[in-house]
Amino acid sequence: MNQIIKSKGINFGLAYGFALILPVLYAYTINLNYFVSFWALGILLLTFFVHGFWVIGSLKKAQNGFVTFKEAFTVFFISNAIGFLISTFITVLIFVIIDPDLQSIVKELSVNKVTEFMQDMGAQTDKIQEQVDKINEQDNFSIAAQIKGYFVTLTYASIAGLLISLILKKKEEQY
Repeated sequence: MNQIIKSKGINFGLAYGFALILPVLYAYTINLNYFVSFWALGILLLTFFVHGFWVIGSLKKAQNGFVTFKEAFTVFFISNAIGFLISTFITVLIFVIIDPDLQSIVKELSVNKVTEFMQDMGAQTDKIQEQVDKINEQDNFSIAAQIKGYFVTLTYASIAGLLISLILKKKEEQY
């Protein structure tokens, strides 16, 4: 593997992991409602795309404006795998080891948020109760759920990464 790809992937992955844990730490220490905020989700989604274009663009710049599809996807994948791993580790640390009671608090906040949203949308009471029951049955914060979430998120991110890599690839002209 190209040393530049490896270096960029690791460095951007560490930075991305740090960026991903900031909202978790903010939510835990300052405002628990941030865990269930639609704004937070939007910011994380925006961060994902900015990171993707930035890491591939950085590699492209380091290689004199050229990057193959494979190189672009590889650096994208490495940085996301590392970033998501750091985020998953911190989430497990907070929700399972440091403060296991936080799980039920965030679940309650989720129930309140979903109920309020569905009521505002005019949903029927039985549909609202059905969603509340689904939320209460889920165990999103166990170690197994976090590991599964890591791989599911990495899979979806990789699909997006394929598209971003396709957009940013630029091969050197062979004469």
